Amino acid sequence: MFVREKRIGAYSYLYLVETVRENGKTKQRIVRNLGRKEMVEARGDLDRLARSAARLSQRSMILSLIEGGGMPDVRCRRIGAPLLFERLWHDSGCRAVVEELLAGVGSSSRSSVRCS
Repeated sequence: MFVREKRIGAYSYLYLVETVRENGKTKQRIVRNLGRKEMVEARGDLDRLARSAARLSQRSMILSLIEGGGMPDVRCRRIGAPLLFERLWHDSGCRAVVEELLAGVGSSSRSSVRCS
């Protein structure tokens, strides 16, 4: 499926179109008239449709890779608050202090170590 722009008179219209095969010939069939181009752009309909299609296509690609026995190359990046607090934890030295405390305390009394 794709979006096609068609000019009729003074206006441009947008259509959601699919290509189909009928009697051995390919044809384009209009699935949905999206409306006048300036109205579709003003409402943000095309942007929402594109975001939705991109989200679903990414999910489909990952599921296809998993079903095919391959593993997708997916990495997790921390952003926002988790990134900020991880950096503060590391840069302030809190991590080293806690690790030092835990290393100095026997394994039986680790549960009694508390951070304030």
